[in-house]
Amino acid sequence: MYVNLGKFWDAYKVFEEMPMRSNVYVFDCIINGFGYIRSYKDVLDVFDKMVGFCVVPSVHSLCHVIKACSEVNSIEKGLFVYDYVKEHRFGVHFVVMNSLITMFVKLDRLDFARKVFDNVVHKDIVSWNSIITGYAQNKNWEKVFDLFICLRRDENLVPNVVTFLGLLASVGHAKEAGIGMSIHGHLICTGLYFDVQLGTAVFDMYAKCERLDYAEVVFEEDLIRKTLVSWNALISSYKRNGYDREAVEFFERMVVEPDIQPDSFSFANVLPAYKSLGNIQRIKLTHSVIIKMGLDIEKDIVLSTALLDAYGTCSDVITAEYLFACIHHPNTATWNALISVYNMNNLIEKGMLTFREIVRLKVSFDSLTIVAIFQSCGLSGSLKQGNMIHGFCLLKGFLSHLIIGNALIDMYMRCGCTKSAEAFFRSMYIENIVTWNTMIYGYMKNRCFFDGLKIFHEMQSESEHKPDSASIISLLHGSYGVSACNLDLYHAYILKQGLASETQVVNSLIDAYAKTGIIKKARELFMQYDFVKDQSSWNIMIAGYGMNGQGGESNQLFYQMVNNGYAPDAITFTSLLSSCSHCGLVKDGCKFFDLMITKYKIQPSLEHWTCIIDMLGRANGLEEAYDVIKAWIYQKSCECVPLNSVAVWGALLSACRNYMNMEVGEIVGQKLSKMEPGNSEYYSLISNMYSSNEKWEEAVEIRKVFGDGKVIKKRGFSSLKS
Repeated sequence: MYVNLGKFWDAYKVFEEMPMRSNVYVFDCIINGFGYIRSYKDVLDVFDKMVGFCVVPSVHSLCHVIKACSEVNSIEKGLFVYDYVKEHRFGVHFVVMNSLITMFVKLDRLDFARKVFDNVVHKDIVSWNSIITGYAQNKNWEKVFDLFICLRRDENLVPNVVTFLGLLASVGHAKEAGIGMSIHGHLICTGLYFDVQLGTAVFDMYAKCERLDYAEVVFEEDLIRKTLVSWNALISSYKRNGYDREAVEFFERMVVEPDIQPDSFSFANVLPAYKSLGNIQRIKLTHSVIIKMGLDIEKDIVLSTALLDAYGTCSDVITAEYLFACIHHPNTATWNALISVYNMNNLIEKGMLTFREIVRLKVSFDSLTIVAIFQSCGLSGSLKQGNMIHGFCLLKGFLSHLIIGNALIDMYMRCGCTKSAEAFFRSMYIENIVTWNTMIYGYMKNRCFFDGLKIFHEMQSESEHKPDSASIISLLHGSYGVSACNLDLYHAYILKQGLASETQVVNSLIDAYAKTGIIKKARELFMQYDFVKDQSSWNIMIAGYGMNGQGGESNQLFYQMVNNGYAPDAITFTSLLSSCSHCGLVKDGCKFFDLMITKYKIQPSLEHWTCIIDMLGRANGLEEAYDVIKAWIYQKSCECVPLNSVAVWGALLSACRNYMNMEVGEIVGQKLSKMEPGNSEYYSLISNMYSSNEKWEEAVEIRKVFGDGKVIKKRGFSSLKS
């Protein structure tokens, strides 16, 4: 009566008071009641008492017990029930055997699940689906394909929705788009494709196989009900494959859908896309939406790390630091992101201090932390600190990690210590293609062209890793130090290896020809009909024209790029402004600068401002540059780089010194001395500017500041031991 009324605890009290509890019906009632309310621990307790009273449960009750084992995540109980099933000959009931398969799958014991499956005499479609789903969840796609083929051989069984869900998941993990297309076609023919779950699974499969063209068609035309999961999957796929604009477009479409509300996963996916596009305004807007929705950034480590990284990449280090300070318990990835932000913004000393803080607080760090700190040493050229971190890695046993070994080589190469890089390279037990490419690139960057070629030839003849496109790009990086004849040899090698169809390789070759002054050859490569251009191709060619004094051609190519459907990015305008600067096209440069801001909504970065300052300086227009910067500060129009910063004013002061403009230089110098009174670099610039203009008294006054100790000059470091 109590069970029928849903009063399971009252029923259990009566059950506990019964002097004789050997009635199977009573035990079944209690087990089924607890199973119904999902009180799985009580199900197992009653089952233990049932075994103690030597009462054998019904098939239905036993299925509740099997499910309870998986829900409480107890492999010991599961194995006990498995032995009980064999002992009491329940194996003839396929519903019990199917429950056992599902239980072992959930307990991540596929060995036992497969053993049970093989012992099922009369398998039904549920048996097959259970084991197929298990292998699919464990990303063992080969087993899934084998089982599906075996299933199709059974003429009495027909695969259903659950079967194809497991199969499509495996196709996505295996990235077998061809098999996925066959399954897609089969689902259409059998009429199963109109199931909402299968439609979403087909879309997800194409996305994981990186066939975003097919995924988008399925999403737009076939998905009757678009869920938040499907929106997130498409945005994530576009972001993961580098299609940032598309990821942003779909996110902005999603947020205006009436029945869809973005979650933390949505924001964590779109923030890196906004970061790559350098759109600080959208990052701030997204941040405000996150706060308005009440998402807990302080506890959501993934979301807060994505925000921190986005702000830091767009040069808003202050906000990135604030976000880091707000996180209650930052994890290793968050600390790594903070160091990377400092590296990107050339705040190397802060990155070093952050690493020291990690060590002091005994925060768990990983190989990516060490890679980031080696990057810090390489960017600053601090060989002394690099050697210290090398010793730290030896002490902690980190040098066995290949990724750290590669980062160590890169650090030594960036510091110009090629001998140490080669010594470590020769001592490595294992290496990969990245190791060899890092050596080639490092030698070329250090103008050790013969050594770079030597490593390249050694790689061809002795290494198990043969040169790839990255090897050629690394080799071409040193093209400014080789003759046109050698460039032609590289070109021939590219053709011989069949790498001429790879856009990045051809881009590097065009860049190499342009940098060595062979602009005609660069143009021929760029204009060839079978060359698949990307955004970088246009940017490289625009920059190539500019560095070879062909500013007019650079400008024309920009308009041609726009007419061909390419949207210019920040790098495009850096190349254009640099071209206009070197070719004296001040009017064109100002027009492009205005176009970048007003039409393409690209906020000027430090590089853009440096180009404008340099362009106006060459044209004796530093007064105009000063007025432009003041106007922008007043309007507060620039969000990406704070204009009222030492970086922008410092660039203007350097230009004043280079072009002997004392009038503007004095104003900017005084402003900088107030902004950073302890920075010796600006005082040195001002003093040198006075000296160059023979204003000796003023130069002496500036020098006195050093003597009075008001400004502490930064100490120099030597890599030589005393």
